[in-house]
Amino acid sequence: MPSSNPDLLILTDAEGLANFTESALLVLQLSRSEVEAGNVASALERLHVVAETRESALRYRESLVFNVSGYEADRRELAEIPEVRRFFARLTQEWPHWLWFLHRQVGAIPLLFALLCQVKIHRTPGAFGTEFLDREELGAKMADLFNRGNAMFTAYGMSSGEISASAQSAVAELTGGMPYGN
Repeated sequence: MPSSNPDLLILTDAEGLANFTESALLVLQLSRSEVEAGNVASALERLHVVAETRESALRYRESLVFNVSGYEADRRELAEIPEVRRFFARLTQEWPHWLWFLHRQVGAIPLLFALLCQVKIHRTPGAFGTEFLDREELGAKMADLFNRGNAMFTAYGMSSGEISASAQSAVAELTGGMPYGN
């Protein structure tokens, strides 16, 4: 079945994903129980599959989103929940490739950094905004992910153009298109 079918939904585990060879939107589904247990093993198993080969890294570039279920009744935003923040800090320490794989234009990159950095949530009726409290921390987290992600680029012989384009789109996604550092 072609992956271009918008009605096609395939639920699979790491083994099924490893055998899937089409482009797809990937959803990393995380449960409250695995988050609160700090169990990153299952998430890592699935994430390692998308970065396992040069072909899969190219196929799934900017194709990953994540969903944390089980907090729907919690009035806090995910970035305000300590267990979720700890889980993503640990997961990111083990897997630095978020900026290459996270889907653009859906808020995945700002959400990831809101989970990794100190933020303040501003609420208005029906909406909220996220303020990063320390731009240096934000820049350091981003630089860390770029630096640790370079090992994959080197191992797979990614072109500097591909790497640069992905980095630029990640920064633009996080800054809303504004140049960082102003």
